[in-house]
Amino acid sequence: MNKQPYVTPEIDMSRNNDELTIRLKNPRKSEYQLLVGKQPNIKEINHLLSKSFSGIFKVKIPRKSLPAYFVIKTADNTYSTNIFSERLIPLNNAINIRDMGGYKAKDGRYLKWGLLYRGDQLTNLDEEDQQIVTNHQIGTIVDYRSPHERKYHPNKFIPTVLEILNCDPQSSFSEAAANVVDLKGENEKLVQSLENGEVPEKYINDRGENVIESYQDLVTSPVAQKSYGRMLKAVVRHECLPLLHHCRGGKDRTGFGSMLILLLLNINDDEIVQDYMLTKEIRKKRNQLKYELYSELVQKKSYLDYLMAMIDTRESYIKAAISKIYELYGTSENYFQKHFGFTKEEINSARDFYLEEGTQYDRQ
Repeated sequence: MNKQPYVTPEIDMSRNNDELTIRLKNPRKSEYQLLVGKQPNIKEINHLLSKSFSGIFKVKIPRKSLPAYFVIKTADNTYSTNIFSERLIPLNNAINIRDMGGYKAKDGRYLKWGLLYRGDQLTNLDEEDQQIVTNHQIGTIVDYRSPHERKYHPNKFIPTVLEILNCDPQSSFSEAAANVVDLKGENEKLVQSLENGEVPEKYINDRGENVIESYQDLVTSPVAQKSYGRMLKAVVRHECLPLLHHCRGGKDRTGFGSMLILLLLNINDDEIVQDYMLTKEIRKKRNQLKYELYSELVQKKSYLDYLMAMIDTRESYIKAAISKIYELYGTSENYFQKHFGFTKEEINSARDFYLEEGTQYDRQ
């Protein structure tokens, strides 16, 4: 059974093949109804799927029928959740493609589901995966990978996509991919860079200082400004939605891009950090595999510490970028206006488009 890393503060979800278990975390004594719909619109979520007095629902939602959007309410209409869905899309060969909806903004509104997605590369999708992604009606793909990565690991075709934006920020996160084609070659190159003295001694530890500096560099880098600016313009323009932005693993380049989107849309900082940290849980097995592979190549603990810090997902990394923005610009609005050239009207218009009120019960 695969448990969702996070859905909303009210909801837990897990999937076992085509069976979905949905649990309301703090139920009271009442009859609950689970409503479902194909569109993330409260008027469209009107099919009664199941009833429960415990707040726990076990329902059949085949993966091939996704997406599905839900609301739980009491039979007497005295309580209702906000809209929710499976955050992590259950695919066979991509582990980190997820919906960015449901996060709470500083003004009390919530980011709509089904419009913005973040993920890892679409290179290894099988036919079932391709169909599931196609069902989500992705209209724009923003690809942060380098030309080398795209050449050797091209994304699978998604027929709904109308626009593909290649937005390589040329960050240090993609340097390890240069001139290598497979995971073994990448690992060997990373170890070789350590043994050849290419990495300054001050970084060879478990503190991840070079990662923190890389995140902070992206805040002001002219190349990143151009690349992420193209992505943000696509978000603000909202012409070919839904939009999926991704890199290879969905951690660093995509993590930074997601932070920018969520800051632009006025999402609470703690929610931005939480969105970033979901990758840690999602990639836990993958990182364990990487640890074992690294352990076969290096003996020095400091080398292994450095390599694991590079692939880890830590709050300190994304917080360093957010803090740098506030340090240089004071507010996120100033950053998007002065650094990316958006007007205040464009920012407010984007927020009005992507954010929605919670239920009347949430607003009380």
